[in-house]
Amino acid sequence: MSAPFTRLESDILDALAWDLGELAPDLAGHFAEALPGVRRNTGVGLFTEIIVHRARPAPMTSPTGRFGTVHAMVGDLPDPIAFQVELVAGRLIALHGDAYGQDTRDIDFARVPYDQIFTVDDRGQSVAFDPAELMQPSPLLTLHDHPDREPPPAVAAPLFDLGSVRGPGDAAPQPLLDLLFGSRTSTAPETPPADAPADQIDQISVRIALWVVLAVIALFAVVFFEVSVFLAVIIAGVVGRFLNRPPVLSGLARATRRFGQYEYRPPER
Repeated sequence: MSAPFTRLESDILDALAWDLGELAPDLAGHFAEALPGVRRNTGVGLFTEIIVHRARPAPMTSPTGRFGTVHAMVGDLPDPIAFQVELVAGRLIALHGDAYGQDTRDIDFARVPYDQIFTVDDRGQSVAFDPAELMQPSPLLTLHDHPDREPPPAVAAPLFDLGSVRGPGDAAPQPLLDLLFGSRTSTAPETPPADAPADQIDQISVRIALWVVLAVIALFAVVFFEVSVFLAVIIAGVVGRFLNRPPVLSGLARATRRFGQYEYRPPER
């Protein structure tokens, strides 16, 4: 799809937007959202109607008239053509080209070559319009403007002397194991074998613990489940007599000692 504006119109309007940046700061936006209407070769210049999109917000400023000092050398004309935009209440409506009386009837402004686009300052001096030179550098470039810094020196990791290299079957360094798990020569009492017969002291301890547990269960049954006190006492007595039989006590004592093997005992120092 071809561009709606000719190359000459596009470049001239870009230059006029830069030239009138203070008078009509949103002129470039108007041009970006516009389409050309009627085009005429006036014989001494050109006229292009510009239709701005209706949905575009109102202009930031409201000047009315023809504005701009943009000039360009067009075709074989000995003198430049002056270009101006026409604004009505700040809205772009047309582009005008004035050849200062030079005959332009044989010029096809859609294909004619052109160069030397420039503006005229307050002192009447020509100022070349070069978009590449007039464009301000991006502020993002300053993010990359930093002095080169030397990387900080590498910090050597601390080394631990673990002795000579050992094979898979060799024992780990004994001091490290002593630090983590205690010395093998600790004088802590050894736990009796799980299958050893329960002594009288173990059975007495288990019997006391059983009656305490049964009493607590009976109390909970009476308080929370509204069980009769008489019935709770009878059930606790029957269960207690069964659990206090010598074979049961011996088995419970043996189980208690087996669980005692897994009790954590801090290493002695």
